[in-house]
Amino acid sequence: MTQLVCVAADKNIEAALSALLEHRRPALGLSSFSFQIVVHPRRDPGCYHNGPEFLRDLLGAGETLGLLVFDQTWSGNTHATAVKTETAVRKRFDQIGITQRANVVVIGPEIEAWVWSASPYVDEVLGWNGAQPMLRQWLTAQGFWPNGVPKPPDPKVAMEEALFRQRVPRSSALYRQLARQVSLNGCQDPAFQRFRDILRRWFPSDQQGGF
Repeated sequence: MTQLVCVAADKNIEAALSALLEHRRPALGLSSFSFQIVVHPRRDPGCYHNGPEFLRDLLGAGETLGLLVFDQTWSGNTHATAVKTETAVRKRFDQIGITQRANVVVIGPEIEAWVWSASPYVDEVLGWNGAQPMLRQWLTAQGFWPNGVPKPPDPKVAMEEALFRQRVPRSSALYRQLARQVSLNGCQDPAFQRFRDILRRWFPSDQQGGF
């Protein structure tokens, strides 16, 4: 029996989740469990508007747990913050009777927020290994990553510009590589921490590994 079903808004989120659940469970402090990831055909708006029902149908009548993961930034989202979007979705979980078996993670603003860290693997995967200026320096000089902030204000634009500069095609494989290689140590992104904490409650490890 599948123990966890994740509904992801797109292939990039699917790739990141897949790498984390396949290869980083000890680092996340999780036990072993079986999982399935399904991409919602209507992306972020679909996850919000009928994601709870979509997830309920995948869960069926057994004991499988479900996680809905999508971005905060999409056209038509009337909620000002990821927390408010999550609250609205959880109310719908309540209404359709899956609150005890389901949860939601809304990534603000987008999945690219999980890309940026101090790890040298970021430079390598994005095609900047050995480049001069270095990636962080170039992003700062171009105004994409001001000094004194932990991540670029618009992480998606920063990633797209960095890839374009190095002529690296954007693909879901990049998200898989980054999720598999980049250290999780000290990641302060609220959505990532929520993702980790939900799974730790559901699938706690007897010996939670360090990041």
